[in-house]
Amino acid sequence: MRRGLAAEIGNAVAWAAVLVLAAVAILVAYLLGFFGLAMLGLFTWMICTHMQLDDDTPAASAAIFRARMRPVRSPEQSAAARAERQARISPLGFYRRCGIALTAIGVAGFLWQHWMAR
Repeated sequence: MRRGLAAEIGNAVAWAAVLVLAAVAILVAYLLGFFGLAMLGLFTWMICTHMQLDDDTPAASAAIFRARMRPVRSPEQSAAARAERQARISPLGFYRRCGIALTAIGVAGFLWQHWMAR
């Protein structure tokens, strides 16, 4: 598969995910108000941050021992592994920023709603 076609497919999937997130945000805002929108934003933000931090970290399994037994890699192999990891997690930054925006909109709307109710 060509690199351009793979990038186009990746962009299409990313836009589909953004549209689904927008539809869920509208539904949550309709059902739960701005507080629900802030909670959806926090949830999205937390999931993306968690995925970025735990990408290659083994936790409480045999993978910990395999990671310790892995032979030392050359600088070139380490650089290639870092580049591969960066390419794998780069879309998460965009979704994390979407979560931050949803949280900010939800909190601002919630405060505005309660301020106008006075």
